Amino acid sequence: MTRIEAIAKITTSLPRLSDEQLQMLADIADSWSDGVAQAPEDDATRAAIANGIAQARRGEFASDEEVAAAYARFRK
Repeated sequence: MTRIEAIAKITTSLPRLSDEQLQMLADIADSWSDGVAQAPEDDATRAAIANGIAQARRGEFASDEEVAAAYARFRK
């Protein structure tokens, strides 16, 4: 069940909620849906994501030293 479905279930199962309470729940649901990641539009992005997932499944992660070096480059 998604968060939006949960909000919908709450609003239908609790008919005694005031209009203000229902509006607050609707606002919460809207704010959650605004932050939902959308599927990438282009093939290159989808391929990069698929490659990253495949690497993770194979256990190919950056070492602590590689991560520290990457952070150091961005801090400059």
